[in-house]
Parts: sequence; structure tokens; C-alpha cells
Amino acid sequence: MPHRFSPEHWRILESDWRKRILPVEPLLERLRDLPRRDVAFDIGAGTGYFTVHLAKIFKRVYAVDVSLEMARILASKGLKNVGIIISERPPKIDFEVDFVLFADSLHEIECREEYADWCCEHARTLAVIDWKKDCEFGPPKNERIDEKIVRDLFDCFEFESIDAYECHFFLFGYNSKNSKKSVS
Repeated sequence: MPHRFSPEHWRILESDWRKRILPVEPLLERLRDLPRRDVAFDIGAGTGYFTVHLAKIFKRVYAVDVSLEMARILASKGLKNVGIIISERPPKIDFEVDFVLFADSLHEIECREEYADWCCEHARTLAVIDWKKDCEFGPPKNERIDEKIVRDLFDCFEFESIDAYECHFFLFGYNSKNSKKSVS
């Protein structure tokens, strides 16, 4: 089982330190160009560091996390357009998703292939922001996920690599398998 961030350290997720090493602005800049901003999913949402900002852009946001403790902290923020899903697996849905985010979470997920299939089926756009292998702090280095593995895993997306962070890689992609979901 992969390393999981402990809910007892939740304050790190909203600390000034994290805001310095992982500012939300580079992601928000990319999202401004999306033609549709109806539904977003934040997979591994934790306390809602990114969810709060997604809720300002999208009509509906679903925050998915495995931790009830993290979900409670997020729920306490009172975001009216955010639904919280506690699950280790991709949620069963029957609608298109304009955007899916994995921020500091993909390396913790056991069922990555299920999520990749789910994203290929439902998502128009996808962003993966995760720890670089060579950063001195963060999760155990042997459990971090490589950018190439992400590209191979989500092979239905055409990714652009965005150089925005010192300790994180940032991939932003458009679904290329289903033409009605592709965005020009």
C-alpha cells in the first residue's frame, strides 16, 4: 500500500510554507482558458487547498478523499457548491466532467489504473501536480510517481508540461480519445 498523508498533519496542507512551494495561481491561469466550467473533481482533495479555488471557478465541484477527518475539515468551510465523496475508488457517475485534478495525491492512490480509465471515460481536461523525484522534502522518494508514468497511465490525454514549481511537476492535458470531449 502506498504512503498516505496522515490527517493528523492537516495543518501543513494549508500552511504558508505550502502556499510558497505550491501556489494555486499557475493552475488557476490554465483553468481560465477552459470553454466549459460546469463540473470539476478534486481527487485526493484533503482539506480543500485547491477545492476552495475550484469552487470559485466551477458551478459544481466534487472533492474526493479517503479520509473522513479531512472531509470534515473541508465540510467546515461551508462551500455550497462542493460535494464531498469519501472513497478509495473512482465515483460512479453518468455525466461528463470538465476538469479533474490530482494534486499531491496520485502517488498515494492504489487504484491508479481505475482512475485513469475513469478519467478517459468522463473527463475533458486533467491536471496532475505531484512531487518531483529529486525534491529533498515531501513523501518518501521511492513512492513518488514519475511524470512519464503519469503520461503513460493517462494515455488518452495530450499533456503539456508546465514549469511552475520547484518541487512539483505540473501536467495539464486534454482528452484526445473522444472527440466530443476534446477542447480546441
